[in-house]
Amino acid sequence: MAVAFDRGAIRAALAMADPAISSYLDLATGTVVTINESDSSAAMEEIRNKVMDGYGDQYRYIPGGNAGADDAAVAQWLETEGL
Repeated sequence: MAVAFDRGAIRAALAMADPAISSYLDLATGTVVTINESDSSAAMEEIRNKVMDGYGDQYRYIPGGNAGADDAAVAQWLETEGL
C-alpha cells in the first residue's frame, strides 16, 4: 500500500524561512520531520541521527525559503524527488 504524503506539511516546509530549521519527508510514514539545528538536546540529537542514518532511503530533504509555496510547488518537489 502506498503511503499518502502530508502535502500541507510539505508545503509548510517548502515555505519555511528559518535557516535553523531543516525539514525532511519520511517516506515510510508520509510525515515531515523537522529538526531545529540550534537545539542540541538529547531528544533532538536522536531525531537528527535517525534522519541522517536513513537519509536518501527513508528521508528526503525539503529545501525551505519558498514563501510562495503552493500545491504546484509541492507537486514539482515531489516530481523532482521521483516521488
